[in-house]
Amino acid sequence: MKQFIKKVSAILLAVCMLLGCAGGAVAENTDLEALYPLMDLVCAAALDAQGDDEYAIIIPDSEGELTEQFAASFIRLGQKYGQTLGITPEMMNDTIAQMGLLSQIFDAQLPVMSTVLPQEESSNYIGFFPANVYTVDENGTIQIVGMIYVASKPIDQLSGTELTDVTWWDRGIFTFKSDAKAMNGYRLMGFSSGMDLNMEEAFMTYDADIIQEYVDTNLGFRLCYPTLFMDEVLVEDENGVSAELPDKSASFFARRVENTDGSTLEGYVNLIASGLNGAKVTINDQNGVIVYTKDNYTVYDIYIVTESYIYQAELQFLTELGGEFGMYCNFLENSFGTDEGAQG
Repeated sequence: MKQFIKKVSAILLAVCMLLGCAGGAVAENTDLEALYPLMDLVCAAALDAQGDDEYAIIIPDSEGELTEQFAASFIRLGQKYGQTLGITPEMMNDTIAQMGLLSQIFDAQLPVMSTVLPQEESSNYIGFFPANVYTVDENGTIQIVGMIYVASKPIDQLSGTELTDVTWWDRGIFTFKSDAKAMNGYRLMGFSSGMDLNMEEAFMTYDADIIQEYVDTNLGFRLCYPTLFMDEVLVEDENGVSAELPDKSASFFARRVENTDGSTLEGYVNLIASGLNGAKVTINDQNGVIVYTKDNYTVYDIYIVTESYIYQAELQFLTELGGEFGMYCNFLENSFGTDEGAQG
């Protein structure tokens, strides 16, 4: 996980160097790693301010204004998230300091600030896992696309089976512009979650970069798998498809077998899980999911049961790489489907 975070940092640095050579104004002494806690805090504050509203999360650019709810959540949750951003307890009551901080970070207009009241906070940690970085223009603008997650603590502090408890909430996209006057050399030009239709094209590009669709018309199932599995490692046979990375760090398969015993979804999934030590089971109207660890690997199995067939898709990866591969479990589950409907 730490190696993957370093890889993303290297990508960010390479993008900045590229933009600098192209004439973009890259701020000196830019602390790129400081973007991570900032993105975590933005996600946490946005979800906190959103409340029960299920619409897309949108942090505007200069043409919009931050909501009072978001600004208050940003300062309040910053007591937990934002020490590296210079957010202090005194800011809860100091509106001038609040405005000074927010003006260094956001491109959006600021609302009228007021005293921020403390609240009992959730023990969960809401963060952002960066996956891809895109160059937007030659003026130092980049977009960082990844997944919003919920966990017990920051994902780079999780290890082993803790990574299997991460909940992957939705896709998110940050737009930053190089600005020497901004905190850490980048100004936040906007943020959107995966339901923002204005960012639909950007999210489609992101999806195409990290996942590949597979459709088996003969066996009647479809799914999306990580593009890390190149075409040359895919193996197809009469039962389905499978692949394994050359370093054996991850593998996946999808297959169909006959439902010879007339099993139901709930009965079949619970029967399989009963033979697995420490298995976590989730069953809904569409599928059943079993997650367990074995021999340093995390195994994520999805089952769809119909009157005629049992369909299974599995993604297996080294547990220590749960931060990198965990988000693919979300894509796999949401995309795995059949030409038949599941039975309960």
